[in-house]
Amino acid sequence: MPFPRSRPSPPAAEYVYRRELETTELLPAMGVGVGVGLAAFYVARLFLQRTPLDVRGSRSDLRSRRAGEG
Repeated sequence: MPFPRSRPSPPAAEYVYRRELETTELLPAMGVGVGVGLAAFYVARLFLQRTPLDVRGSRSDLRSRRAGEG
């Protein structure tokens, strides 16, 4: 049994234009943008301030260095 063919929809008769947003409508979006920016800054700052890991500087290696200096 063949499927019934749907008719193509006619093109939209009217164009939809974007309206200009008011400041009160933009405030939530600006707040989210500022919040995400602060969060990204905080995470980047944490990564930059972390103590670098040095595998060669383990405790046993430090003891042997100190013993050899004295």
